[in-house]
Amino acid sequence: MSDLARLLTRAEAWLAGPGSILLMTDYDGTLTPIVDDPTDAVLAGQTREDLARLARSPRARVALISGRGLEDLRTHVALDDVVYAGCHGLEIEGPNFAFRHPDALAQQAMLWAVGDILARRAPSVSGMRVETKGLAVAVHYRHVAADEIRRVEVELARAIQGQGGRLKIFHGSKVIEVLPQVAWTKGECAQWIQERLLASLPEPALWFYLGDDWTDEHAFEVLSGRALTIRVGDTVPASKAAYRLHDVAEVHQLLALLADGVTVESRA
Repeated sequence: MSDLARLLTRAEAWLAGPGSILLMTDYDGTLTPIVDDPTDAVLAGQTREDLARLARSPRARVALISGRGLEDLRTHVALDDVVYAGCHGLEIEGPNFAFRHPDALAQQAMLWAVGDILARRAPSVSGMRVETKGLAVAVHYRHVAADEIRRVEVELARAIQGQGGRLKIFHGSKVIEVLPQVAWTKGECAQWIQERLLASLPEPALWFYLGDDWTDEHAFEVLSGRALTIRVGDTVPASKAAYRLHDVAEVHQLLALLADGVTVESRA
């Protein structure tokens, strides 16, 4: 039996009873395919509707945890009654709460200074794009020639060293992220969110956490044994996730079943 079939069977059996659902998910590469330009990563209409049905149901809670800036994430998803967590969970907003990591806020001026320096230097490297997003800076190099990528890394190192060298660097898919030096990952973020959302559900919840890259591995590890942790995309032998879905299309199948299961009309 495939992991998708196992997940569908587990969810369907759970939803046949009174139980609730807590869905925590990444955005890029999980709900939408990875694309060259992040602004083109748009939710499919049916996916948005399924998320909306989940968010509206008294039996479900939905949280999106992304490396995007919080406002960028909110703009792309454009749904009420969900929790948005941007910058890998450093900034969180829900219907009844808001959080900015205090240690990250203390380093925001340093981050923005790095972003300003890199933005001024970006024209010297063709294809390099700098994005300052709240509590993080992203340096995109998808359109940088292979023999110029080293220059991107050099410019980044110089900018960080110029601010004291106290920031963290993450390497993603054709992007380098600069983050505050704080002990906070998507794992801590997911735990913070679930502690607040579970109390608002009427019945015990079946938890899901879905993600597609190594930043989600922190959440897979923290939630191991408590949530159905799901890696989306290529097989990663060292992944801490308990399940794997092949692609975004399989994620959409799971969301559709969950949305149908918690929608009152579909259970009448």
